[in-house]
Amino acid sequence: MEKITLKKIATCALFSALATISFTLENLLPPIILPGARLGVANVFILLALISLGVSYGFIALIIKITLGSLFSGNISSIMYSLPAGIISLSLEVVLLKAVENLSVVSISVAGAVVNSTVQNLIFCLVTGAVEYLYYLPYLALIAVLAGLLVGFTVYLAIKRIPKNLIL
Repeated sequence: MEKITLKKIATCALFSALATISFTLENLLPPIILPGARLGVANVFILLALISLGVSYGFIALIIKITLGSLFSGNISSIMYSLPAGIISLSLEVVLLKAVENLSVVSISVAGAVVNSTVQNLIFCLVTGAVEYLYYLPYLALIAVLAGLLVGFTVYLAIKRIPKNLIL
């Protein structure tokens, strides 16, 4: 059982707020190359919450980011795509973090980004019935790998640079 402290709650709230702001701002920008392709900068804060605070805090930050970010950006329908994809990809990241020794945060981030992108695309195809969008999967996966590298490397640097007593 994770130890709950006021410092952890405050840090989770900070990560959630930063993730929500990043998610909202990124939703205002046009997609990268393909519809639905984004860098996922907000995932830096979700992954930081997961690694530094624990599993439950990572999921709390994710749910807050998606719910409030979708409301603030005026794109409520994005909850339908982002929430299941976020939960599935964060669950994979938890499994990789706990089960695979010496796996880098960059690798975990890349795996999460690819799964997130794939799940969102599959949900879109199921909801719309437009299976031709499955042809986007290889291209979205490539963009997800690049986004995952960016997010993972940023988290790696943050973990190395931020004093441990500041986030734990």
